[in-house]
Amino acid sequence: MAPGEQVPRPPATPRRLSSLGRSLKGLRFSTLLRPIGPLPLIVVIGLCLPAALSAVVSLSLDVAHSQAASRPKLAQGALGTSTNWAGYVVSHGHFTRVSASWIVPAVKPGTQPTEVAALWVGLDGRGTTNLEQIGTLSGMLGGSPAYEIWYEIVPQAPAYVNMAVRPGDSVTASVTTNGAGDFTLFIRNNTTHVAFTTNQPSPGAELVTAEVVAEAPATVSGPTPLPDFGTITFTNARVNGRPIGTWRWTRLSMSSDTPQATTSPLARDAGTFSVAWKHE
Repeated sequence: MAPGEQVPRPPATPRRLSSLGRSLKGLRFSTLLRPIGPLPLIVVIGLCLPAALSAVVSLSLDVAHSQAASRPKLAQGALGTSTNWAGYVVSHGHFTRVSASWIVPAVKPGTQPTEVAALWVGLDGRGTTNLEQIGTLSGMLGGSPAYEIWYEIVPQAPAYVNMAVRPGDSVTASVTTNGAGDFTLFIRNNTTHVAFTTNQPSPGAELVTAEVVAEAPATVSGPTPLPDFGTITFTNARVNGRPIGTWRWTRLSMSSDTPQATTSPLARDAGTFSVAWKHE
């Protein structure tokens, strides 16, 4: 070969061509993986954010509408007072079942040796001569605390149940009738998992009211003094299977010369309320 003559470049072999192709493909792929610069990233966020916000708002509205649709609608109600009842009474219907749950309250010693609070569910009793009821008693008897389970078919005398109950126990009670004068009275201590059921006749039952009540039991000389039970919360109060507040209701607070117990408005579920002690 003469001096100064260029050496010819050997032709590319198929292997080298293949390697070069793979390198170019790798270069293009690595370019796609490079981080998006500040301006393109802002553009991407600007494009995606409205859609994301719209989805969140839409989901929130759907949840709110669903909750509103499932929330019971309160029926017409009124406020009233009683010398020995505090709670809710429903009327303007034919009632065959009432139920509720509560925590048995502890009571504090008062100025009187005997003070009693009766917590119960029942049918009739307001504006009628009959009453079918079952519940718990929290009180001071002769200066000593006493807690009992009881039921009563007025005008008969109350009956006491040989079943243990203590302050802090959760109970659920119900009164049910077939509408022909036969009643099933039920109470369950949800804490001890012990229950009691009795079937009782009440042929004169009118079934025109249903009640969930805290009471200062009546005696021949008037209501017993009301012990300090703090605040009682009734939950899942239902009449004929519906929340108590979906019926025509009256909210009663207890008062004689002074307010003794006040009843709260119904919660959003239309079946929860509380009764707060104020005075003996």
